[in-house]
Amino acid sequence: MKKLLAVGVTSLALAIASTTAIAAPGGNGNGNSNGPQGVANGHTKFDTDRLIITFSETALTTFDQGNGRANGVANRVRGATGRGANFVRDTFNGKAVVKLDRKLDHASMQELARLLEAEADIISVEVDEMMYPMATPNDPLYSDQWHYFEQTGGLNVPNAWDTATGAGVVVSVIDTGYRPHADLAANLVAGYDMISDATVGNDGNGRDADPSDPGDWVSAGQCYTGSPASGSSWHGTHVAGTIAAVSNNNQGVAGVAYDAKVMPVRALGTCGGYTSDIADAIVWSAGGSVSGVPATATPAQVINLSLGGGGSCNSLTQTAINTARGLGATILVAAGNSNDNTANYSPASCNGVVTVAATNRQGGRAYYSNYGTAVDVAAPGGAQSFANDPEGVLSTLNSGSTTPGSDTYEYYQGTSMATPHVAGVVALMYEANPSITPDEVEVALENTARSFPASCSQCGSGIVDATAAVAAANGGDTGGPGPGTGDTITYNNLSGARRSWQGTSIEIPAGTTNFSVVMSGGTGDADLYVREGNAPAKRSYDCRPYNSGNDEVCTFTNPAAGTWYYSIYGYRDYSGVTLVVSYD
Repeated sequence: MKKLLAVGVTSLALAIASTTAIAAPGGNGNGNSNGPQGVANGHTKFDTDRLIITFSETALTTFDQGNGRANGVANRVRGATGRGANFVRDTFNGKAVVKLDRKLDHASMQELARLLEAEADIISVEVDEMMYPMATPNDPLYSDQWHYFEQTGGLNVPNAWDTATGAGVVVSVIDTGYRPHADLAANLVAGYDMISDATVGNDGNGRDADPSDPGDWVSAGQCYTGSPASGSSWHGTHVAGTIAAVSNNNQGVAGVAYDAKVMPVRALGTCGGYTSDIADAIVWSAGGSVSGVPATATPAQVINLSLGGGGSCNSLTQTAINTARGLGATILVAAGNSNDNTANYSPASCNGVVTVAATNRQGGRAYYSNYGTAVDVAAPGGAQSFANDPEGVLSTLNSGSTTPGSDTYEYYQGTSMATPHVAGVVALMYEANPSITPDEVEVALENTARSFPASCSQCGSGIVDATAAVAAANGGDTGGPGPGTGDTITYNNLSGARRSWQGTSIEIPAGTTNFSVVMSGGTGDADLYVREGNAPAKRSYDCRPYNSGNDEVCTFTNPAAGTWYYSIYGYRDYSGVTLVVSYD
């Protein structure tokens, strides 16, 4: 039987739901266990006390005409559930975030959500899940950053720097915030603290313009029954350093895109972060509007989500991703650290994101990394045997076990560490081609990724090759047939490797009645993808027959005039394939 599409949610490195944790399975240098340890051991659902509710327009009008929206929402939930409840805020798209009088486990919250959805004036209810972290310069520690340059397990970054270093590009890091590390501070721009709950924020207040990280240490049992104590992770600072640590400053490490700017957006705190806060952070980062939060002066072209939680991609998160993509942002998401199918985690399984698995120094799948058809590419995440093992990823950190200490550098491992490598590469691509689209970024990353030198089943199309990806963004040839201009175009004897992409486009004139793309013949197994307006990707297409073998057909009646893209993806190696594109 041919492949099954991943439709569930993947638990990620750090991020989205109620409270998000960091995607770094190892402990920090202070001997404390990081949040992802719990995820790797199978606990992917933290207790939560918040719901995201969509009320009917009639209900909202009634609330506004009564004692006000906040009181109306709270009273409605109290009446329907018999529990204490308070209105927290509206999300970016007008859904109501409601906090109950105490935290409940996931099953109980789901039951409560279904109870509320039975009410006539409530359209939908989602649990506000907690997300968690998924964890040739002159810089003296650059030689320890094997993940950039080693031929077997590295990213092939040095040659890419001849073309781009990330200048003029902003990367949003939605995470635990930042510490003003001396090897990072010069590349930071103003961000925001999106954590709406003061307890999760651990800084004595709610949302404000200070995204600095006060520490995310927790005591035993604080996050859920039986949860372990852990020290502060400084996860956001480690992630940011991989993306854009200052380089050629005779200090510390180098960032993949060392001339890019990082915009820290704090959405993870003690025990993780709420989905609703992360969704707002995604929209705000791309330049979208979030009620009560001033617009950013530096919208990000690239958004890094080294976070996640268990369960499928909910509508609020997907809407946030769609909004950010519509504003031109490419979103990178950690696949998760549970050695499990990414389909079971969010936001890794959401549509429109580039989901990143982690590889070890030998170029094989890291023992903890999630996998599956939702994974797009892989990048170095390391595989450690002990804390600060140099088989991990080296980046900027802080020495504090609870509250902030001094600047330091440490090795972490995780899909949280793999993802910012790719975010840095994407920043290089945006400098090389500022008009590149999120879809074009994904196709270029997948099409130029190099083959795995060791076993990495269901880890996407390969290990990201920074030099090849930047060359593709800069107008290089990534393979495939030339563009079509006639009313019938035939491509003969096409071939490709497993997980490779090749494709081009055709201009369909106004008044066209029928448009078809027919693939046939040859050996192996190829998949046909067709999409209007943008290059197709694994989860972005208008037609994808998804049959076994090479005989696939896409037909469109009265197609829209304009540019249509068609591509072939190698489910397995294939050769001798014929592609006929026609319209009348």
